Amino acid sequence: MPQSEKGKGAIMRLTRKEAQEQTRRRLIAAANASIASEGLAAASIRHICEAAGHTQGAFYSNFSTKEDLLLEIMQMHVQSEVAFLRDILAGTDRGDLDAAMTRLAARLAELAAEPQWSLLSIELQLHAQRDAAFASRYNEYKAACHGEFTLLLEDLIRLHRLKPAMEPRQIAIGLYALWAGLIVQGSVPDSLPRDRILLAFFRAITGCPA
Repeated sequence: MPQSEKGKGAIMRLTRKEAQEQTRRRLIAAANASIASEGLAAASIRHICEAAGHTQGAFYSNFSTKEDLLLEIMQMHVQSEVAFLRDILAGTDRGDLDAAMTRLAARLAELAAEPQWSLLSIELQLHAQRDAAFASRYNEYKAACHGEFTLLLEDLIRLHRLKPAMEPRQIAIGLYALWAGLIVQGSVPDSLPRDRILLAFFRAITGCPA
């Protein structure tokens, strides 16, 4: 039986949706590669589109601005890293709190040392302070980041029966602020390594026994 026009239309709509999602994925992948290889400054819309094999019109069909694209990339990266930190926590013995703390702090220090991600995080924060319209979206992203880390900390506190000095969400906010501050501060003569500073914060605020 010939397919109805309504059925054909449904298939066409699905195909367009799939094609747009494919375009979106390619733009994100191209931006990721551009940032990783050439830095944030080189990640122009034209360069990203050329690398993805799409026109700038295709870009604006998926993202309002370059900052919107970068914000989505950063959110995906944070989700990936939190999942990685969860794997670290899951792979640590219940009784080995010191190992869990040390590995979590070390990974956060490694992230702070990766320029493509640490600088992107700071750049987006600075842009949010200059642009009120973007700030609204950025604040939603930051709240989601805090939420992800809150869940991670809740698991850590529950697993090791800790008695933190404040609510897990407040710890997450403070930890993010410390991490960002260490990035902005950069290298300081006679300073302790970042992982040791983060570890000390972890221990003190979560009530980890000495």
